[in-house]
Amino acid sequence: MINLVLLLDDPDFTATVQFEKIKYRPNEVILKENEISQDVYFILDGQVQISTCIGEEIDKILPGLARLTKGDFFGELAMFDGEPRSAEVTALTECDIAKVGGSQMLGFMEKYPEKGYFVLRELFMNLVMRIRQNNLRTKTVLELYLKENSPAHK
Repeated sequence: MINLVLLLDDPDFTATVQFEKIKYRPNEVILKENEISQDVYFILDGQVQISTCIGEEIDKILPGLARLTKGDFFGELAMFDGEPRSAEVTALTECDIAKVGGSQMLGFMEKYPEKGYFVLRELFMNLVMRIRQNNLRTKTVLELYLKENSPAHK
């Protein structure tokens, strides 16, 4: 697997795709849930937390879904489907983030299919890992629910 952050040093990528490097302070929100944007974010340094809102505004909680660190990326789902963001991303530490234009990144992958293949493979492998983690979480929650609601427990 390749580290997608290495794209920022690729001359074909930098000539095709606009990106900006942004610094975030701890607890600063990088990406809001339900926001519309196709940007992809590469973590150059620091650690972030991915959270989602559960409950009403008055008593909402933001459980952490994942923690990502240097070399990881987020925001790739919206790059492909243009749907609103499914989670909030917050800096846990001081972070250096590269905000990359998603539609331009798709254009780069089409213009340079050999490089695009490796980018898609990295994105795909990352999604596979996250799906497997979510499957395990779902199984655990269902097992707890069924155990709690079983006739033997009551």
